[in-house]
Amino acid sequence: MNSQYTGDKEYNDALQLGIAGGEDYELTHQNVYQYASSMPLCMQMLHNGLLRDHKLKHHGRLQYGLFLKGAGMSMEESLVFFQREFTKIMTSEKFQKEYTYNIRHMYGKEGKRTNYTPYSCAKIILGTPPNSGDHHGCPYRHYDDEHLASVLSKMQIGSAGDRNEIMNLKRKRHYNLACQKHFEVMHPNASGVKDLNLSGVGDHPNAWYAASVAYRIAKKSSGDGGKQSEDAS
Repeated sequence: MNSQYTGDKEYNDALQLGIAGGEDYELTHQNVYQYASSMPLCMQMLHNGLLRDHKLKHHGRLQYGLFLKGAGMSMEESLVFFQREFTKIMTSEKFQKEYTYNIRHMYGKEGKRTNYTPYSCAKIILGTPPNSGDHHGCPYRHYDDEHLASVLSKMQIGSAGDRNEIMNLKRKRHYNLACQKHFEVMHPNASGVKDLNLSGVGDHPNAWYAASVAYRIAKKSSGDGGKQSEDAS
């Protein structure tokens, strides 16, 4: 597991903006559905896959579970969230027996008690590619052109021209730039938002997420609304 990046600075920056904006930012099993629209594409695919299948395979649980940890979800909230989804297709006893330990392990409460941190984009791009039934990985790296184009269109990410630009970056293997373009399209004039930290967007999913949440809060505070696509949630 990646142990090089915690995302804590970006998360805390967004948290402070949230407090200033009068919004409860703590990520919980209840509001994670609301905040899914602020997640980068890789995490939205995992989130949507979980809601559809009510289960994630090993690599998906690690990628999404550590992302949620880095985004500020406590171990207790993570356990409630995953149990609620998984027990739509299995008993609580089966979940407790087969999955609780792994979640506690991610938070450093089992095994060697290592405090694991969320995956960077580089780790996701270069990591184990998804097989049939998997939802992990980087969509820009691991989806074929037809699949990615369909996802971008269904989610109504930008204009047709924006989506073509993202696809061209993907074809040129500029996966990080494609992810950055997605952020730019969904967060107009983000560079003009005061004190918005865009460092790491396109390089780490948690930096993308924290910047997105901070952008939305800043726009809401200024009266602009900060509306993003809700179709991805």
